Amino acid sequence: MSRERFEYLLGLYKSGGLTQAEWDELREAIRQGVYDPLLEKDFRALLEEGGRHESWTTEAENAVWRGIQQGRRSGKSKVSNMRRLLVRGSAVAASIIVCFALTWRFLSHIHPNAKKVTAVANNDVAPGGNKAILTLGNGTQIILDGRQDGRIARQGSTSVLKFNGVISYSRDAGRMPAEGDAGTSLYNTITTPRGGQYELVLPDGSRVWLNSASSLRFPTAFKGTRREVELKGEGYFEIEKDAERPFAVSVNNMKVQVLGTSFNTMAYPDERTINTTLLDGAVIVAQGDMQKKLEPGQQAALDSIGHRLSVRRVDIRQAIAWKTGLFEFDNTDLATVMRQVARWYDIEVIYQANPDKTLLGGSISRSLNLKEVLSLLETNGINHFKIEGKKVFVLP
Repeated sequence: MSRERFEYLLGLYKSGGLTQAEWDELREAIRQGVYDPLLEKDFRALLEEGGRHESWTTEAENAVWRGIQQGRRSGKSKVSNMRRLLVRGSAVAASIIVCFALTWRFLSHIHPNAKKVTAVANNDVAPGGNKAILTLGNGTQIILDGRQDGRIARQGSTSVLKFNGVISYSRDAGRMPAEGDAGTSLYNTITTPRGGQYELVLPDGSRVWLNSASSLRFPTAFKGTRREVELKGEGYFEIEKDAERPFAVSVNNMKVQVLGTSFNTMAYPDERTINTTLLDGAVIVAQGDMQKKLEPGQQAALDSIGHRLSVRRVDIRQAIAWKTGLFEFDNTDLATVMRQVARWYDIEVIYQANPDKTLLGGSISRSLNLKEVLSLLETNGINHFKIEGKKVFVLP
């Protein structure tokens, strides 16, 4: 490949305009190592743009670059899909991590949308995946992970279907309604464990994505003038519009009233606030006599201690990062980060030192093994970590 072609493809990568064929072409060129000097030049330029910092020596910079080269030769990635992970107040550290992300993404992935096959090393923990249990109205429990596609249950004149990791409900054509169909609906509950997530299509066509350690209780058919479900944990909703039958999500003592919209609600018991973030449409968040109407880009937060309901504008990418396969942080403290990590990797976090007060910003792929995630955190000069089985110790 000519230098001009390489620089052209590199520019396309930075602007996000690579096709699959161009991605493969550039990736192979970087694997060959011919243009390492150009990549190193980019690395040094980023470093200079970030400015010098007393904690960074020439030896440290060279060590970072050697790590990139060694990874290229071994085919292993320590960053993989990470856009950035930076310590607030250290621009030079941010530059180094951005360069890491740029280079490693070339070397370890076929395309940004490609699925990563994760090998679990000794004393490591694999990331979560599609895991859930569906509990039918009669108490029968169906483990969904590993279940073959097709009809997995029948409730009256409704079939419960599973295809490609998605649960949906279908009224059986030509089948007479069973006893109870004309009256009160049966209720099902889908529950994701720690380290699990799942997608569900409700009987009205609305879609729900459940994050780890969450559950959704819903009817097998929406009847009457309202559509209502109950959420615990965290879920992302895309609601089918039906002006005559408004949609509502009950979360603890709060209710989110919807007409047709996309939003995310997070209500974990170990978090201080219940957050509802609106992507588009309109919702009303109500708790007792308090209620707030949200506009796209706004988040309502209900303080579980003071029971105050407030609204602020937020980066919606952070609120739904889990759905797109990322941990996203924005001035986030380590304790909050570790709560997210604990839920996704199904681990227990034990503090043998106070968590560092440094605020973190950036994103990390949720497809990484736990050891890789913790290594990235350590790279930014915060606490050290030790993994023992399903326990992670936070060290000085």
